[in-house]
Amino acid sequence: MKRSPRSAQHAAVVAELERVVASPVFGGSARQIRLLRFVVGEALAGRGADLRAPLLATRVFDRPDGFDSVEDSIVRVEMSKLRRALERYYAASPTATVRIELPRGRCAPVFAIGPAATDPAQPSVSPRPPMDSQPADWPAPSSPRSGSIPTSVDGPVVAILPFTSIAAVSASLNADASESEPPVPGTTGTRSRAIAHGLTDRLGDLFVRAPRVRVLSRAATLDEAEARGARYVVEGSVRLIPGAVRVTVKLHDTTRGIQVWGKAFDRYDVDGRLFAVEDEIAREITALLVTLPLGAVHAIESEERSVHPPRSAYEVLLRFPRWLATFDGDLQAELAGHCARFLDRDPDDGVLLVYSAFFQVLSSWTAAGREHDLRQAADHARRAVALEPKLAHARQALALVLLDAGDGPGALAEAEIALKLDGSLMFTGFVLALAGDWERGTVILRNHQRLAKRYPAAVHHALALDAYRRGDHAAALIEAEAIVPLHLAWSALDRAVALARLGRLAEARAAACELTAILPDAARDPRALVRRLTADQALVDDLVVALACAGLG
Repeated sequence: MKRSPRSAQHAAVVAELERVVASPVFGGSARQIRLLRFVVGEALAGRGADLRAPLLATRVFDRPDGFDSVEDSIVRVEMSKLRRALERYYAASPTATVRIELPRGRCAPVFAIGPAATDPAQPSVSPRPPMDSQPADWPAPSSPRSGSIPTSVDGPVVAILPFTSIAAVSASLNADASESEPPVPGTTGTRSRAIAHGLTDRLGDLFVRAPRVRVLSRAATLDEAEARGARYVVEGSVRLIPGAVRVTVKLHDTTRGIQVWGKAFDRYDVDGRLFAVEDEIAREITALLVTLPLGAVHAIESEERSVHPPRSAYEVLLRFPRWLATFDGDLQAELAGHCARFLDRDPDDGVLLVYSAFFQVLSSWTAAGREHDLRQAADHARRAVALEPKLAHARQALALVLLDAGDGPGALAEAEIALKLDGSLMFTGFVLALAGDWERGTVILRNHQRLAKRYPAAVHHALALDAYRRGDHAAALIEAEAIVPLHLAWSALDRAVALARLGRLAEARAAACELTAILPDAARDPRALVRRLTADQALVDDLVVALACAGLG
Protein backbone atom coordinates (compact mmCIF):
# COMPACT_ATOMS: atom_id res chain seq x y z
CA MET A 1 0.00 0.00 0.00
CA LYS A 2 1.40 3.38 -1.04
CA ARG A 3 2.05 5.92 1.73
CA SER A 4 0.41 9.36 1.50
CA PRO A 5 2.79 12.35 1.32
CA ARG A 6 1.63 13.37 4.77
CA SER A 7 2.38 10.02 6.44
CA ALA A 8 5.75 9.85 4.67
CA GLN A 9 6.67 13.28 6.00
CA HIS A 10 5.52 12.32 9.51
CA ALA A 11 7.71 9.20 9.33
CA ALA A 12 10.68 11.25 8.12
CA VAL A 13 10.33 13.68 11.04
CA VAL A 14 10.01 10.86 13.57
CA ALA A 15 13.13 9.19 12.18
CA GLU A 16 15.00 12.50 12.36
CA LEU A 17 13.83 13.00 15.95
CA GLU A 18 15.38 9.66 16.93
CA ARG A 19 18.68 10.59 15.23
CA VAL A 20 18.76 13.93 17.03
CA VAL A 21 18.08 12.64 20.55
CA ALA A 22 20.67 9.87 20.10
CA SER A 23 23.38 12.35 19.06
CA PRO A 24 26.25 13.41 21.37
CA VAL A 25 24.88 16.99 21.31
CA PHE A 26 22.09 15.97 23.66
CA GLY A 27 24.43 13.81 25.73
CA GLY A 28 21.62 11.81 27.28
CA SER A 29 19.99 14.95 28.80
CA ALA A 30 16.65 13.55 29.91
CA ARG A 31 15.02 16.97 30.35
CA GLN A 32 15.99 18.24 26.89
CA ILE A 33 15.05 14.96 25.19
CA ARG A 34 11.68 14.91 26.97
CA LEU A 35 11.00 18.51 25.91
CA LEU A 36 11.94 17.88 22.28
CA ARG A 37 9.87 14.69 22.05
CA PHE A 38 6.86 16.49 23.53
CA VAL A 39 6.87 19.55 21.22
CA VAL A 40 7.53 17.44 18.12
CA GLY A 41 4.78 14.99 19.06
CA GLU A 42 2.26 17.76 19.70
CA ALA A 43 3.12 19.46 16.39
CA LEU A 44 2.77 16.21 14.44
CA ALA A 45 -0.59 15.60 16.11
CA GLY A 46 -1.82 18.98 14.88
CA ARG A 47 -1.72 20.68 18.27
CA GLY A 48 1.25 22.98 17.61
CA ALA A 49 -0.90 26.08 18.09
CA ASP A 50 -1.56 25.01 21.70
CA LEU A 51 2.11 24.88 22.64
CA ARG A 52 2.49 27.64 25.21
CA ALA A 53 4.65 28.11 28.29
CA PRO A 54 1.95 27.05 30.84
CA LEU A 55 1.31 23.80 28.96
CA LEU A 56 5.01 22.96 28.76
CA ALA A 57 5.50 23.85 32.42
CA THR A 58 2.84 21.42 33.61
CA ARG A 59 3.26 18.61 31.08
CA VAL A 60 7.08 18.55 30.73
CA PHE A 61 8.53 20.22 33.82
CA ASP A 62 5.96 19.04 36.38
CA ARG A 63 5.00 22.51 37.53
CA PRO A 64 1.59 22.93 39.24
CA ASP A 65 -1.41 24.57 37.60
CA GLY A 66 -1.33 28.37 37.64
CA PHE A 67 2.25 28.51 36.36
CA ASP A 68 3.57 32.11 36.18
CA SER A 69 6.28 32.61 33.54
CA VAL A 70 7.30 35.91 35.15
CA GLU A 71 8.15 34.26 38.46
CA ASP A 72 9.52 31.03 36.97
CA SER A 73 11.69 31.21 33.82
CA ILE A 74 12.21 27.46 33.37
CA VAL A 75 10.32 27.22 30.06
CA ARG A 76 12.14 30.15 28.46
CA VAL A 77 15.53 28.91 29.68
CA GLU A 78 14.99 25.32 28.57
CA MET A 79 13.56 26.32 25.18
CA SER A 80 16.61 28.52 24.63
CA LYS A 81 18.92 25.60 25.51
CA LEU A 82 16.99 23.32 23.16
CA ARG A 83 17.19 25.83 20.33
CA ARG A 84 20.96 26.12 20.75
CA ALA A 85 21.34 22.33 20.92
CA LEU A 86 19.47 21.94 17.63
CA GLU A 87 21.59 24.65 16.02
CA ARG A 88 24.76 22.83 17.11
CA TYR A 89 23.43 19.52 15.84
CA TYR A 90 22.62 20.85 12.36
CA ALA A 91 25.85 22.83 12.18
CA ALA A 92 27.57 19.44 12.42
CA SER A 93 25.07 17.84 9.99
CA PRO A 94 24.79 20.34 7.11
CA THR A 95 23.59 17.70 4.61
CA ALA A 96 20.61 16.57 6.69
CA THR A 97 17.51 16.31 4.48
CA VAL A 98 15.12 16.77 7.43
CA ARG A 99 15.45 19.49 10.03
CA ILE A 100 13.62 20.20 13.27
CA GLU A 101 13.83 23.93 13.89
CA LEU A 102 12.65 26.13 16.76
CA PRO A 103 12.04 29.73 15.65
CA ARG A 104 12.88 32.28 18.34
CA GLY A 105 9.93 33.33 20.43
CA ARG A 106 7.87 30.21 19.66
CA CYS A 107 7.34 26.90 21.39
CA ALA A 108 6.14 25.05 18.27
CA PRO A 109 8.79 23.51 16.01
CA VAL A 110 9.00 23.92 12.25
CA PHE A 111 9.97 20.97 10.06
CA ALA A 112 12.08 21.56 6.96
CA ILE A 113 12.11 18.65 4.50
CA GLY A 114 14.03 18.64 1.23
CA PRO A 115 17.54 18.67 -0.24
CA ALA A 116 20.19 20.72 1.49
CA ALA A 117 20.72 24.25 0.24
CA THR A 118 23.50 24.45 -2.32
CA ASP A 119 24.17 28.20 -2.58
CA PRO A 120 25.63 29.39 0.73
CA ALA A 121 25.79 32.98 -0.47
CA GLN A 122 22.03 33.41 -0.61
CA PRO A 123 20.65 34.72 2.70
CA SER A 124 17.50 33.03 3.96
CA VAL A 125 15.36 32.77 7.03
CA SER A 126 16.15 29.08 7.32
CA PRO A 127 18.81 26.90 5.66
CA ARG A 128 15.89 25.22 3.86
CA PRO A 129 12.41 26.66 4.25
CA PRO A 130 9.54 24.20 4.76
CA MET A 131 8.15 22.74 1.54
CA ASP A 132 4.81 23.86 0.15
CA SER A 133 3.50 20.31 0.56
CA GLN A 134 3.78 20.57 4.35
CA PRO A 135 0.48 19.50 6.02
CA ALA A 136 -1.84 22.38 6.80
CA ASP A 137 -1.97 21.56 10.51
CA TRP A 138 1.82 21.81 10.93
CA PRO A 139 3.15 25.02 12.49
CA ALA A 140 3.97 27.61 9.87
CA PRO A 141 7.02 29.84 9.95
CA SER A 142 6.54 33.36 11.25
CA SER A 143 5.05 35.71 8.70
CA PRO A 144 6.57 39.16 8.23
CA ARG A 145 3.41 40.66 9.71
CA SER A 146 3.60 38.73 12.94
CA GLY A 147 5.76 41.38 14.62
CA SER A 148 8.85 39.19 14.78
CA ILE A 149 12.02 39.41 12.73
CA PRO A 150 13.44 36.09 11.54
CA THR A 151 17.08 35.23 11.96
CA SER A 152 19.20 35.65 8.85
CA VAL A 153 22.76 35.50 7.64
CA ASP A 154 22.48 39.17 6.68
CA GLY A 155 22.90 40.83 10.05
CA PRO A 156 21.90 40.91 13.72
CA VAL A 157 18.54 42.03 15.13
CA VAL A 158 18.77 44.44 18.08
CA ALA A 159 16.08 45.76 20.42
CA ILE A 160 16.41 48.87 22.61
CA LEU A 161 14.30 48.75 25.76
CA PRO A 162 13.06 52.03 27.26
CA PHE A 163 15.75 53.45 29.54
CA THR A 164 14.67 53.90 33.14
CA SER A 165 15.19 56.74 35.57
CA ILE A 166 16.79 55.56 38.82
CA ALA A 167 15.24 58.48 40.71
CA ALA A 168 11.77 57.53 39.49
CA VAL A 169 12.24 53.86 40.37
CA SER A 170 13.57 54.70 43.84
CA ALA A 171 10.66 57.00 44.54
CA SER A 172 8.12 54.39 43.56
CA LEU A 173 9.77 51.81 45.82
CA ASN A 174 10.32 53.96 48.90
CA ALA A 175 7.39 56.34 48.98
CA ASP A 176 3.83 55.63 50.05
CA ALA A 177 1.71 56.00 46.93
CA SER A 178 -0.99 57.82 48.92
CA GLU A 179 1.51 60.47 50.00
CA SER A 180 3.40 60.84 46.72
CA GLU A 181 3.08 64.07 44.79
CA PRO A 182 3.22 64.63 41.04
CA PRO A 183 6.69 65.62 39.83
CA VAL A 184 7.43 69.30 39.72
CA PRO A 185 8.65 70.51 36.30
CA GLY A 186 12.40 71.07 36.37
CA THR A 187 13.10 68.77 39.34
CA THR A 188 15.91 66.24 39.17
CA GLY A 189 13.48 63.31 38.84
CA THR A 190 11.63 64.92 35.94
CA ARG A 191 14.84 65.79 34.12
CA SER A 192 16.21 62.28 34.71
CA ARG A 193 13.12 60.76 33.11
CA ALA A 194 13.41 63.18 30.20
CA ILE A 195 17.03 62.11 29.61
CA ALA A 196 16.01 58.44 29.77
CA HIS A 197 13.31 58.96 27.14
CA GLY A 198 15.62 61.07 25.01
CA LEU A 199 18.44 58.50 25.09
CA THR A 200 16.06 55.72 24.08
CA ASP A 201 14.83 57.72 21.10
CA ARG A 202 18.31 58.90 20.08
CA LEU A 203 19.75 55.38 20.21
CA GLY A 204 16.93 54.12 18.00
CA ASP A 205 17.75 56.84 15.47
CA LEU A 206 21.48 56.06 15.50
CA PHE A 207 21.16 52.26 15.54
CA VAL A 208 18.83 52.20 12.55
CA ARG A 209 21.46 54.10 10.54
CA ALA A 210 24.18 51.56 11.41
CA PRO A 211 24.96 49.33 8.40
CA ARG A 212 23.78 45.72 8.53
CA VAL A 213 21.86 46.13 11.81
CA ARG A 214 18.11 45.67 12.04
CA VAL A 215 16.35 47.39 14.93
CA LEU A 216 13.22 45.95 16.51
CA SER A 217 10.73 48.70 17.30
CA ARG A 218 8.72 49.30 20.46
CA ALA A 219 9.78 46.33 22.59
CA ALA A 220 8.99 46.93 26.28
CA THR A 221 10.66 43.94 27.97
CA LEU A 222 13.52 41.54 27.36
CA ASP A 223 11.10 38.61 27.02
CA GLU A 224 9.02 40.49 24.43
CA ALA A 225 12.13 41.44 22.46
CA GLU A 226 13.31 37.82 22.42
CA ALA A 227 9.85 36.56 21.44
CA ARG A 228 9.81 38.96 18.48
CA GLY A 229 13.16 37.78 17.18
CA ALA A 230 15.78 40.09 18.69
CA ARG A 231 18.97 38.31 19.63
CA TYR A 232 20.56 41.38 21.23
CA VAL A 233 18.73 43.59 23.73
CA VAL A 234 20.02 46.92 25.04
CA GLU A 235 18.75 48.28 28.34
CA GLY A 236 19.90 51.17 30.44
CA SER A 237 19.28 53.50 33.35
CA VAL A 238 19.86 57.18 34.05
CA ARG A 239 20.83 58.68 37.40
CA LEU A 240 20.95 62.47 37.63
CA ILE A 241 22.25 64.54 40.52
CA PRO A 242 22.91 68.28 40.46
CA GLY A 243 25.71 68.87 37.99
CA ALA A 244 26.33 65.22 37.04
CA VAL A 245 24.69 62.30 35.23
CA ARG A 246 25.48 58.59 35.08
CA VAL A 247 24.09 56.41 32.28
CA THR A 248 24.52 52.65 32.76
CA VAL A 249 24.02 50.41 29.71
CA LYS A 250 23.84 46.62 29.39
CA LEU A 251 23.77 44.36 26.35
CA HIS A 252 22.03 40.97 26.62
CA ASP A 253 22.38 38.02 24.28
CA THR A 254 18.99 36.28 24.37
CA THR A 255 20.32 33.21 22.54
CA ARG A 256 22.70 32.41 25.37
CA GLY A 257 20.63 34.02 28.12
CA ILE A 258 23.52 36.13 29.42
CA GLN A 259 24.66 39.72 29.71
CA VAL A 260 27.61 40.14 27.34
CA TRP A 261 28.56 43.80 27.79
CA GLY A 262 28.07 46.67 30.20
CA LYS A 263 29.42 50.15 30.74
CA ALA A 264 28.75 53.28 32.81
CA PHE A 265 29.01 56.71 31.17
CA ASP A 266 29.64 59.58 33.60
CA ARG A 267 29.42 63.25 32.72
CA TYR A 268 29.99 66.28 34.95
CA ASP A 269 29.06 69.95 34.69
CA VAL A 270 26.00 68.93 32.67
CA ASP A 271 23.64 71.73 33.70
CA GLY A 272 22.73 73.76 30.64
CA ARG A 273 24.01 71.19 28.15
CA LEU A 274 21.91 68.10 28.73
CA PHE A 275 20.96 67.73 25.05
CA ALA A 276 24.62 67.77 24.01
CA VAL A 277 25.52 65.23 26.72
CA GLU A 278 22.61 63.00 25.71
CA ASP A 279 23.75 63.02 22.07
CA GLU A 280 27.39 62.44 23.01
CA ILE A 281 26.59 59.40 25.15
CA ALA A 282 24.20 57.97 22.54
CA ARG A 283 26.91 58.20 19.87
CA GLU A 284 29.46 56.50 22.13
CA ILE A 285 27.05 53.65 22.87
CA THR A 286 26.36 53.25 19.15
CA ALA A 287 30.07 53.16 18.31
CA LEU A 288 30.79 50.57 21.00
CA LEU A 289 27.86 48.26 20.20
CA VAL A 290 26.82 48.35 16.54
CA THR A 291 29.36 50.28 14.45
CA LEU A 292 30.97 48.06 11.82
CA PRO A 293 33.23 46.16 12.06
CA LEU A 294 34.34 46.44 15.71
CA GLY A 295 31.10 46.92 17.67
CA ALA A 296 30.40 44.37 20.42
CA VAL A 297 27.43 42.90 18.55
CA HIS A 298 29.53 42.29 15.42
CA ALA A 299 32.37 40.83 17.51
CA ILE A 300 30.02 38.14 18.84
CA GLU A 301 28.65 37.47 15.36
CA SER A 302 32.19 37.25 13.98
CA GLU A 303 33.27 34.70 16.56
CA GLU A 304 30.34 32.44 15.69
CA ARG A 305 30.25 32.90 11.92
CA SER A 306 33.94 32.68 11.09
CA VAL A 307 33.93 28.88 11.36
CA HIS A 308 32.51 28.52 7.83
CA PRO A 309 33.05 30.32 4.50
CA PRO A 310 31.08 33.59 4.27
CA ARG A 311 27.47 33.12 3.16
CA SER A 312 26.71 36.82 2.73
CA ALA A 313 28.42 40.17 2.29
CA TYR A 314 27.88 40.82 6.01
CA GLU A 315 29.94 37.76 6.88
CA VAL A 316 32.73 39.09 4.65
CA LEU A 317 32.68 42.36 6.63
CA LEU A 318 32.98 40.42 9.88
CA ARG A 319 36.38 39.14 8.73
CA PHE A 320 37.94 42.62 8.51
CA PRO A 321 38.94 43.00 12.20
CA ARG A 322 41.06 39.87 12.12
CA TRP A 323 42.94 41.12 9.07
CA LEU A 324 43.33 44.63 10.54
CA ALA A 325 44.94 43.05 13.61
CA THR A 326 47.68 41.33 11.60
CA PHE A 327 47.70 42.45 7.92
CA ASP A 328 48.59 38.82 7.24
CA GLY A 329 49.16 38.07 3.54
CA ASP A 330 47.13 34.85 3.48
CA LEU A 331 44.16 36.51 5.18
CA GLN A 332 44.54 39.40 2.78
CA ALA A 333 44.31 37.16 -0.28
CA GLU A 334 41.31 35.35 1.20
CA LEU A 335 39.52 38.62 1.97
CA ALA A 336 40.23 39.99 -1.50
CA GLY A 337 38.62 36.92 -3.04
CA HIS A 338 35.53 37.17 -0.84
CA CYS A 339 35.06 40.87 -1.64
CA ALA A 340 35.34 40.27 -5.38
CA ARG A 341 32.95 37.32 -5.29
CA PHE A 342 30.17 39.11 -3.45
CA LEU A 343 30.58 42.34 -5.41
CA ASP A 344 30.18 40.30 -8.61
CA ARG A 345 26.84 39.12 -7.24
CA ASP A 346 25.73 42.56 -6.08
CA PRO A 347 27.79 45.39 -7.60
CA ASP A 348 25.58 47.96 -5.85
CA ASP A 349 26.24 46.83 -2.28
CA GLY A 350 27.34 50.23 -0.99
CA VAL A 351 28.63 48.99 2.36
CA LEU A 352 30.80 46.27 0.82
CA LEU A 353 32.12 48.82 -1.71
CA VAL A 354 33.17 50.99 1.24
CA TYR A 355 35.18 48.23 2.85
CA SER A 356 36.61 47.13 -0.48
CA ALA A 357 37.99 50.65 -0.93
CA PHE A 358 39.43 50.66 2.60
CA PHE A 359 40.93 47.24 2.00
CA GLN A 360 42.64 48.17 -1.27
CA VAL A 361 44.21 51.37 0.08
CA LEU A 362 45.40 49.81 3.34
CA SER A 363 46.69 46.64 1.69
CA SER A 364 48.71 48.75 -0.77
CA TRP A 365 50.96 49.49 2.23
CA THR A 366 51.82 45.79 2.54
CA ALA A 367 54.13 43.56 0.52
CA ALA A 368 51.24 41.35 -0.58
CA GLY A 369 49.15 44.27 -1.83
CA ARG A 370 51.67 46.82 -3.07
CA GLU A 371 50.72 46.17 -6.71
CA HIS A 372 47.02 46.94 -6.14
CA ASP A 373 45.44 49.28 -8.67
CA LEU A 374 44.31 52.17 -6.52
CA ARG A 375 42.05 53.43 -9.30
CA GLN A 376 39.69 50.61 -8.38
CA ALA A 377 39.72 51.79 -4.76
CA ALA A 378 38.76 55.28 -5.93
CA ASP A 379 36.00 53.87 -8.12
CA HIS A 380 34.58 51.79 -5.27
CA ALA A 381 34.68 54.72 -2.83
CA ARG A 382 32.91 57.08 -5.26
CA ARG A 383 30.27 54.50 -6.09
CA ALA A 384 29.71 53.89 -2.37
CA VAL A 385 29.13 57.62 -1.80
CA ALA A 386 26.70 57.73 -4.74
CA LEU A 387 24.80 54.71 -3.40
CA GLU A 388 24.97 55.64 0.31
CA PRO A 389 25.38 59.44 0.51
CA LYS A 390 24.30 59.54 4.17
CA LEU A 391 26.69 56.80 5.29
CA ALA A 392 29.68 58.18 7.18
CA HIS A 393 31.76 55.11 6.34
CA ALA A 394 31.46 55.92 2.62
CA ARG A 395 32.77 59.44 3.22
CA GLN A 396 35.63 58.06 5.31
CA ALA A 397 36.62 55.70 2.51
CA LEU A 398 36.58 58.47 -0.09
CA ALA A 399 38.59 60.72 2.24
CA LEU A 400 41.26 58.02 2.61
CA VAL A 401 41.40 57.47 -1.17
CA LEU A 402 41.78 61.22 -1.79
CA LEU A 403 44.47 61.53 0.88
CA ASP A 404 46.40 58.63 -0.64
CA ALA A 405 46.20 60.37 -4.03
CA GLY A 406 47.60 63.61 -2.61
CA ASP A 407 44.31 65.56 -2.52
CA GLY A 408 44.49 66.90 1.03
CA PRO A 409 41.69 69.51 0.71
CA GLY A 410 39.35 66.93 -0.83
CA ALA A 411 40.15 64.44 1.93
CA LEU A 412 39.51 67.05 4.61
CA ALA A 413 36.18 68.01 3.04
CA GLU A 414 34.97 64.39 2.99
CA ALA A 415 36.13 63.85 6.58
CA GLU A 416 34.13 66.92 7.63
CA ILE A 417 31.01 65.46 6.00
CA ALA A 418 31.58 62.16 7.82
CA LEU A 419 31.91 64.08 11.08
CA LYS A 420 28.55 65.81 10.53
CA LEU A 421 26.82 62.59 9.50
CA ASP A 422 27.81 60.31 12.35
CA GLY A 423 29.90 62.23 14.83
CA SER A 424 33.40 61.44 15.96
CA LEU A 425 33.97 57.91 14.70
CA MET A 426 37.52 56.65 15.16
CA PHE A 427 38.44 56.44 11.49
CA THR A 428 37.02 59.93 10.89
CA GLY A 429 39.54 61.18 13.45
CA PHE A 430 42.30 59.20 11.75
CA VAL A 431 41.67 60.80 8.35
CA LEU A 432 41.06 64.27 9.82
CA ALA A 433 44.49 64.21 11.47
CA LEU A 434 46.39 63.01 8.40
CA ALA A 435 44.50 65.50 6.20
CA GLY A 436 45.90 68.32 8.33
CA ASP A 437 43.41 68.90 11.16
CA TRP A 438 45.72 67.35 13.72
CA GLU A 439 44.10 68.78 16.84
CA ARG A 440 40.53 67.60 16.21
CA GLY A 441 41.62 64.32 14.66
CA THR A 442 43.88 63.25 17.51
CA VAL A 443 41.30 64.27 20.15
CA ILE A 444 38.81 61.92 18.48
CA LEU A 445 41.38 59.11 18.36
CA ARG A 446 42.34 59.54 22.03
CA ASN A 447 38.68 59.53 23.06
CA HIS A 448 38.08 56.25 21.23
CA GLN A 449 41.20 54.70 22.75
CA ARG A 450 39.77 55.58 26.15
CA LEU A 451 36.37 54.13 25.28
CA ALA A 452 37.15 50.97 23.33
CA LYS A 453 38.86 47.87 24.66
CA ARG A 454 39.94 46.89 21.17
CA TYR A 455 40.77 48.94 18.13
CA PRO A 456 43.10 48.53 15.11
CA ALA A 457 46.70 49.17 16.13
CA ALA A 458 47.17 50.97 12.81
CA VAL A 459 45.47 54.07 14.28
CA HIS A 460 48.73 54.68 16.17
CA HIS A 461 50.17 55.74 12.80
CA ALA A 462 48.32 59.07 12.93
CA LEU A 463 49.31 59.58 16.58
CA ALA A 464 52.95 58.81 15.76
CA LEU A 465 53.05 61.38 12.96
CA ASP A 466 51.33 63.95 15.18
CA ALA A 467 53.94 63.49 17.92
CA TYR A 468 56.72 63.61 15.30
CA ARG A 469 55.51 66.91 13.77
CA ARG A 470 55.37 68.44 17.26
CA GLY A 471 59.00 67.49 17.80
CA ASP A 472 58.26 64.90 20.48
CA HIS A 473 60.24 62.12 18.79
CA ALA A 474 60.33 59.87 21.87
CA ALA A 475 56.51 59.88 21.98
CA ALA A 476 56.45 59.29 18.22
CA LEU A 477 58.60 56.19 18.68
CA ILE A 478 56.30 54.86 21.41
CA GLU A 479 53.29 55.26 19.11
CA ALA A 480 55.19 53.72 16.18
CA GLU A 481 56.14 50.67 18.23
CA ALA A 482 52.45 50.20 19.10
CA ILE A 483 51.74 49.46 15.41
CA VAL A 484 52.20 45.76 16.00
CA PRO A 485 51.22 44.43 12.52
CA LEU A 486 54.78 44.35 11.13
CA HIS A 487 53.41 43.45 7.67
CA LEU A 488 52.23 47.08 7.43
CA ALA A 489 54.80 49.54 6.08
CA TRP A 490 53.61 52.30 8.42
CA SER A 491 55.22 50.48 11.34
CA ALA A 492 58.70 50.46 9.82
CA LEU A 493 58.40 53.96 8.33
CA ASP A 494 57.27 55.61 11.57
CA ARG A 495 60.01 53.87 13.56
CA ALA A 496 62.67 54.81 11.00
CA VAL A 497 61.94 58.56 11.09
CA ALA A 498 61.55 58.72 14.90
CA LEU A 499 64.77 56.79 15.51
CA ALA A 500 66.64 58.97 13.01
CA ARG A 501 65.56 62.14 14.84
CA LEU A 502 66.57 60.59 18.17
CA GLY A 503 70.08 59.97 16.78
CA ARG A 504 69.75 56.18 16.93
CA LEU A 505 70.92 55.82 13.35
CA ALA A 506 71.81 52.12 13.32
CA GLU A 507 68.30 51.25 14.50
CA ALA A 508 66.83 53.77 12.05
CA ARG A 509 68.66 52.10 9.14
CA ALA A 510 67.42 48.68 10.27
CA ALA A 511 63.83 50.00 10.29
CA ALA A 512 64.41 51.54 6.84
CA CYS A 513 65.53 48.12 5.58
CA GLU A 514 62.26 46.65 6.89
CA LEU A 515 60.41 49.38 5.00
CA THR A 516 62.12 48.69 1.68
CA ALA A 517 61.56 44.95 2.10
CA ILE A 518 57.82 45.69 2.20
CA LEU A 519 57.78 48.55 -0.33
CA PRO A 520 60.90 48.58 -2.56
CA ASP A 521 59.82 51.90 -4.11
CA ALA A 522 60.66 53.59 -0.79
CA ALA A 523 64.36 53.34 -1.69
CA ARG A 524 63.88 54.81 -5.17
CA ASP A 525 61.52 57.70 -4.38
CA PRO A 526 60.85 58.23 -0.66
CA ARG A 527 59.12 61.59 -1.29
CA ALA A 528 56.46 59.99 -3.49
CA LEU A 529 55.80 57.48 -0.73
CA VAL A 530 55.60 60.10 2.02
CA ARG A 531 53.20 62.26 -0.02
CA ARG A 532 50.66 59.44 0.32
CA LEU A 533 50.83 59.72 4.12
CA THR A 534 49.70 63.24 4.88
CA ALA A 535 48.50 66.51 3.38
CA ASP A 536 50.83 68.46 5.71
CA GLN A 537 53.59 69.59 3.30
CA ALA A 538 55.96 70.82 6.00
CA LEU A 539 55.72 67.39 7.59
CA VAL A 540 56.36 65.73 4.23
CA ASP A 541 59.61 67.68 3.84
CA ASP A 542 60.72 66.81 7.37
CA LEU A 543 59.94 63.10 6.92
CA VAL A 544 61.96 62.97 3.68
CA VAL A 545 65.00 64.42 5.49
CA ALA A 546 64.60 61.92 8.32
CA LEU A 547 64.41 59.02 5.86
CA ALA A 548 67.61 60.28 4.24
CA CYS A 549 69.27 60.11 7.67
CA ALA A 550 68.04 56.51 7.86
CA GLY A 551 69.73 55.76 4.52
CA LEU A 552 66.87 56.28 2.05
CA GLY A 553 67.01 58.82 -0.75
